[in-house]
Amino acid sequence: MNSIRRTPMSNTAKLALGLFVAFGAIRVIDFIFYGQQMRDLLAGTGLLLIAYGIYKNGFRSTDFHTAGRYASIAGTVLVLAAIAMRFWR
Repeated sequence: MNSIRRTPMSNTAKLALGLFVAFGAIRVIDFIFYGQQMRDLLAGTGLLLIAYGIYKNGFRSTDFHTAGRYASIAGTVLVLAAIAMRFWR
């Protein structure tokens, strides 16, 4: 059991977490059932990784969780790759 107390998430962080989870789930469902395009899978996975980073860190700038920070960075890279794939022709 971890004895370190976490600060509660702000309402803004909760809203962002819910939005990223919803949009990530929509993109993954779109990949599974409709198009099977790689950009949908990348965008969905990236948005869910960003949601994980928000869950672990909230919007705090100090005392961050390392795995959450790296998940947010990786998620951002995946979302940017999905955007690039969308317009790459």
